[in-house]
Amino acid sequence: MANKVLIFTKRVLPLSNTFVAAQGNNLPNFKPIYIGLRSNKSGIDLIDGQSTCVQEQYEALPVISRLMLDGMQHLMPAWKTALTDLSANLIHAHFGKGGYYCSPIAEKLNLPLITTFHGSDITQRDKFSYNKKHRKIVFQQSSKIIAVSKFIEKKLLENNCPPEKIVQLYTGIDTAFFAPSEQKSEKPTVMFLGRLIKQKGCHLLIEAMKKVTIQVPNVELVIVGSGIEQQSLEKQAARMSNIKFVGEKNSTQVKQYLDCAWLMCAPSIVRKRGNEEGLGSVFLEALAMQTPVITFNTGGVAEAVLDNKTGLVLEEINSAALANALIKLINNDALREQFKVAGRKHIVDDFNVIKQGDKLSALYQETIINYVS
Repeated sequence: MANKVLIFTKRVLPLSNTFVAAQGNNLPNFKPIYIGLRSNKSGIDLIDGQSTCVQEQYEALPVISRLMLDGMQHLMPAWKTALTDLSANLIHAHFGKGGYYCSPIAEKLNLPLITTFHGSDITQRDKFSYNKKHRKIVFQQSSKIIAVSKFIEKKLLENNCPPEKIVQLYTGIDTAFFAPSEQKSEKPTVMFLGRLIKQKGCHLLIEAMKKVTIQVPNVELVIVGSGIEQQSLEKQAARMSNIKFVGEKNSTQVKQYLDCAWLMCAPSIVRKRGNEEGLGSVFLEALAMQTPVITFNTGGVAEAVLDNKTGLVLEEINSAALANALIKLINNDALREQFKVAGRKHIVDDFNVIKQGDKLSALYQETIINYVS
């Protein structure tokens, strides 16, 4: 009988967390049960046999329950009973704040806790709702801390995470699902994929498209995603008929857009509070689909996108550099072809979800064996 792992995200499996589902779906010897504080009606579909256990479905006053868990590390009895009845062997929390939420759950259920840090949860400066106090609890309570990149591993060490607890493990991509059909669009198509927030740099891409359009009049930009900056970005692009906003899409739809795109451009920047990309699953998905990537050299991005091998990783962070890189790759068929082949190989070799799932499952087993309550 397979062991059970409780996989925590604050909101259970939103579309932006495809990497969580991909990881959970490819765990040998473990059955994933997705838990969180709130459900997501338009989120990722579960596969047959998978289940969830969401706090708001068990507590009469879910808002009060969330506040008690956040402010006082207190686990309310109804959800505690539901979680206990699952007879799990381990909890795996995603994001630093997720590890904080899961600390009292792990303690009350007497289970080992693993927490994965992904990016801004360790790079951003402290704020009231999440700071070094919260991270200290996560570091103490977690048996192991997963860093999604070497960059995040370095940041964890800088923030006094015990080095013996850190395991650097890349997020896996389902390369069987994200596989190209060689049906690229006839006209040059650039794709942006990500949340529409300042950190993702979409405003710089829209600015760059003004220059690109002059050089390549038939170019098109397709923006896939949603977020708090959408209205501002739509206003910025209002006079540019070759820019389309298509909203948030599921994995199958994202795959179709990537299959058609000539390039994927996700120019993430460093925010004033220190928010940075830990790795970026969108880069991995694009490269798996043989879609070369253009991005800035921030955070752990250069571990996903190999400069001048699978795409262009720019040191100069501005719209002019972005425009020049886009024009260069759009006009160079041979270089794009070279990046396409190398990009797919890079992901299959280093980020295959089956290989990474085997490593994660082994870490789960080791953690359970070594756990002392």
